[in-house]
Amino acid sequence: MESYILKTSEIILKGKNRKYFEKILIENLKNKLKDNLISIQNLGGEFLVETENDLLDKLKTILGISKIVKVEKLENLEDVINFLKKYDSIKLKVKRADKDYPLTSKEIYERIKKELKEKIDKKGRELILEYRKGIFYAGEAHRGFGGLPVGSSGKGIVLLSTGFDSPVASFLMMKRGLKLYFLHFHSYPQISIEDIEKAKDLVKILNEYNIGSILYLINILEIQKFYFSNIPSKYLVIFYRRTMFRLASRLAKELNCGCIITGENLGQVASQTLENMKTIENATNLLVLRPLIGFNKEEIISLAEIIGTKRISEKPGEDCCSLFIPKSPATKAKLSEILEIEDKIKEKLFELEDFAFENKEKIVYH
Repeated sequence: MESYILKTSEIILKGKNRKYFEKILIENLKNKLKDNLISIQNLGGEFLVETENDLLDKLKTILGISKIVKVEKLENLEDVINFLKKYDSIKLKVKRADKDYPLTSKEIYERIKKELKEKIDKKGRELILEYRKGIFYAGEAHRGFGGLPVGSSGKGIVLLSTGFDSPVASFLMMKRGLKLYFLHFHSYPQISIEDIEKAKDLVKILNEYNIGSILYLINILEIQKFYFSNIPSKYLVIFYRRTMFRLASRLAKELNCGCIITGENLGQVASQTLENMKTIENATNLLVLRPLIGFNKEEIISLAEIIGTKRISEKPGEDCCSLFIPKSPATKAKLSEILEIEDKIKEKLFELEDFAFENKEKIVYH
């Protein structure tokens, strides 16, 4: 059996709403740990979790937890000191949660420091010692991602590409408590099947943080061909994106999602100027969240490496937005002009969009 103390940061500050966030975190722990879970005890702002096996790595992926301490249960201070002797250098934090022990937290720390003076170092390995109801819990602290538990802020639809950006955007919104559904647009067979496989692999990784992911696949190849033959080439990407937003909005309505999430960041490509993003966003009434709007590529790739999506995103390949791309795409499209063009082709366009939506594929992750 393994024991862990899980600490939260934001949740403990939620005041009267704290119970709501704690309840969802407990549900997420049960969902993720499943049959390995023995017990969860709410200690007030932190949790004592006991499992059949070592699940430290799994616990690190559960959002809402800022620190995980894999602890040993010790009966007295002498046992604590002997336990700490195995470490070369320690940064010790002591907490006396129950007042039935005769020494205060500071006095416990001073007693340990006296015995292990040469090992105490502010730059050493962080160790946590807590006293609760006759038992000392001591162990090494490991960082979690913190944030809010998934599902505590509602639900959203991600426009998932196979590059670096949208998977990282997905993680950041899950960290803010959103449960996510993923929507990937593709142009198979014009674009390789590898694009779809990459999307599947990315959701498999993101599902480690999410709760019960579903990936939807929509083929927009015929829509893209129709656009290519009927609109000025400089507007192709803008029209692609407007179609994506319309279809995402329909799916969001089915799933009761309150927002669309994209991996856009300002000025990165032609479609991501202020003018173009505004023109594209006009295609939906939903809130559009762009968590990477002020990030640069280096920052995004760094985060992708941390969360585990980098190795998939960096594989070579094309996505549907690279199809029929003009040499000189519009960077400041006027909404009035886009709507005028769209109005002329909407009957056939919306027929194609209906067909694409009705033939979407669904992949469920557990």
